[in-house]
Amino acid sequence: MAEITEARQLCVDLAAHGKAVDRCLIGVEHEVFLFTRADRRPLPYAGRDGIRAVLEAFQRFGWRPSRERERLVGLTRGEAAITLEPAGQLELSGAPWSDLHGVQVELLGFRRELAEIAAAMGLGVMALGFAPEWTRREMGWVPKSRYRIMRAYMPRVGVHGKDMMTRSCAFQLNVDFCSEQDMRAKFRVAMALQPLVMVALANSPFADGRDSNLTSYRHYVWLHTDSARCGILPLALSPTLSFAEFVDRALAVPMYSVARHGEHLDLAGRRFPDMMRGALPELPGERPTLQDWKAHLNTLMHDVRLKDHLELRGNDSLSLEYGLALAAFWTGILYDRQALSGALALVADCDVARLNQLRHELPRYGLAESERIPVAGIYAADSFAEALERALALAEAGLRRRHRLDAQGQDERRYLRPLQAVVALGRSPAEHWRSRYHGRWRGDLRPLYERASL
Repeated sequence: MAEITEARQLCVDLAAHGKAVDRCLIGVEHEVFLFTRADRRPLPYAGRDGIRAVLEAFQRFGWRPSRERERLVGLTRGEAAITLEPAGQLELSGAPWSDLHGVQVELLGFRRELAEIAAAMGLGVMALGFAPEWTRREMGWVPKSRYRIMRAYMPRVGVHGKDMMTRSCAFQLNVDFCSEQDMRAKFRVAMALQPLVMVALANSPFADGRDSNLTSYRHYVWLHTDSARCGILPLALSPTLSFAEFVDRALAVPMYSVARHGEHLDLAGRRFPDMMRGALPELPGERPTLQDWKAHLNTLMHDVRLKDHLELRGNDSLSLEYGLALAAFWTGILYDRQALSGALALVADCDVARLNQLRHELPRYGLAESERIPVAGIYAADSFAEALERALALAEAGLRRRHRLDAQGQDERRYLRPLQAVVALGRSPAEHWRSRYHGRWRGDLRPLYERASL
């Protein structure tokens, strides 16, 4: 593989991933917690009922093992993968699909396979953004060298990095761009509108066995993980953003590691440009490859990140139905030219500082107070509620114009309905759980393990 010696090569690579409009695809990444039904404890990696055993069980459905130094750390099947987050959170990295109907079939199949395995092993599955009771000390660590490196590095750059790694789960969406101009428009819209659905679908109100008084404790944790690579990326709102500007910004972020000889070499804090000059003391004279660059881009963990596609990362883990609704929201807006234009108008005067302030206040907001969430200087709307309703209308119209029908003749708008119902009710999943916790559950979190399932 060719060596990377100058930033221009990285810009050329990003530009090469632009796709024709009719070839843009949709992919999801869905993370969940597994626990023992008998005592509601997180799973260790090893053991008869551990994470490794779960991966082994998946192989009867045609999944193929992925290993690091003979350790089973993931699975692949076609273009899809099952991977492990640092404490054994299970993640489906879905295949790219041309429409949401394909995404639904894949998610339903994953849920069915996981449910069968969980039932046989006495396990439960929980789709929440943050572990409601488990402490950091209770969480095990998957034996992956990259996570070992991150585990040591995180305390140097933030107070909640280890909590992010071990006690959080997300639902993420991957979308394509067509050109530099299209990337710029989608990046801007996705970054600016992300707070709307982060509030609407907040799903982690509990931490350490109690009500955190936040609707998303996961959002709070991410704000205190690593300011160099998390939260809002101001550059994404630039009206002149280019691949070259993004590459320069990415090159300024410290590295974690590079993969060599089947595991990761610790380069935490080193600089990618130094490696491009062959000046790293750990790899004297060695220059990076495009594979090293792509691995570095994966360490940029902003709410939206750019690599060979755009990855929307802001939301807590969700039930399958809410996850599909989130995917429908973004598909309708980003994959319809008219809807994207309307979204650009909605965020035309978005001020980076005010958006960043809103992002830092998001963890405490619920839909019940959406009329009072300040949006001046962020959205062309009188309130957060109005901005969300307008964005939903854009998404629905975009899905209607896409006119992608399933076997029953229904278009993709049907997947948006759970989110529309949440907004109409004015209560996010987090607010629903909190109401139950302080009401009929009488401060007992045990029912949550059954209700917050995939």
